[in-house]
Amino acid sequence: MRIVNPVQCDPGLTLARSYLIDEGFTDVQFVNKAFTSREWITDRLADFACAHSEFAVGAIDAGLPLVVLTGLHSGCLELWVKDGIANYDDLRGKRIAVRVVGVSDMFYAWFAILLGWVGIPLTEVDFIPALGPDDYDGMVNNFKEGRADAVLAGGAEGPKLRRLPKSPGHVLLETMTDKPWSQYFCCSLVANRDWARLNPIATKRVTRALLKATNDAGKDHSKAAHDAHASGVASVFFADETLVTETMAMCTYNWRDVDPEETLRFFALRLAEAKLITKTPQQILTQGTNFAYMRQLRSELKA
Repeated sequence: MRIVNPVQCDPGLTLARSYLIDEGFTDVQFVNKAFTSREWITDRLADFACAHSEFAVGAIDAGLPLVVLTGLHSGCLELWVKDGIANYDDLRGKRIAVRVVGVSDMFYAWFAILLGWVGIPLTEVDFIPALGPDDYDGMVNNFKEGRADAVLAGGAEGPKLRRLPKSPGHVLLETMTDKPWSQYFCCSLVANRDWARLNPIATKRVTRALLKATNDAGKDHSKAAHDAHASGVASVFFADETLVTETMAMCTYNWRDVDPEETLRFFALRLAEAKLITKTPQQILTQGTNFAYMRQLRSELKA
């Protein structure tokens, strides 16, 4: 099985190899591709990946063969803004950094959801795109260098911004603690739907192995950071163990507790209201989810 390289908020996925071997897999490959890009699906580069909820909803609506199998955790995202922006209403007329302007970019989609939720039309902000759909660094640099007034800092980016000698701004929203975001999954385990349909037993085994590893990581962040670094998987993300533990502290590893249907229903409804998707929330759930394994594993795996 092939899985897209995880990042600092999900070190457990780097540690799943032994569990996958126990499940009968002999060839486990980690694919060096951004999980926030649709290319791993469209070009069939991998079979599994993490995915943010807005990414999953947009991909399913676009007809891509993606199926959501289980939530992994909530949290891990921070809305950073320039000083002088004290509340959501202050975002009116401001410049917002994204990779590209469109629902295929999860950062644009997330802002569309936030702005709709607080009652700000998309036309009342100025989206500042980076150089392309994979230009995450360019998006963040637009904020750090003053070309944008707000950015969604994903995973380790928040701790990185806090480490800068001069802070580029402050945090307006933390998805780990601020409702409604804290009530929903941020990151989920997703699969290529065609692979999952052809290999239903293997899909359950992958899900079980990855959730076991996620459980282990959530119990001891320092050990997870150390072991992820030692694994050699996605070394660009796990070289700094302190950064990994700081990122994990922004997450709640609550796959047993959060309702995955309600998560996707919330994100789908908001994106539909913004006219960025055409499918209803129920169509998204019917066409792009299979939570049967997760429900079985909630009972099977001890807390």
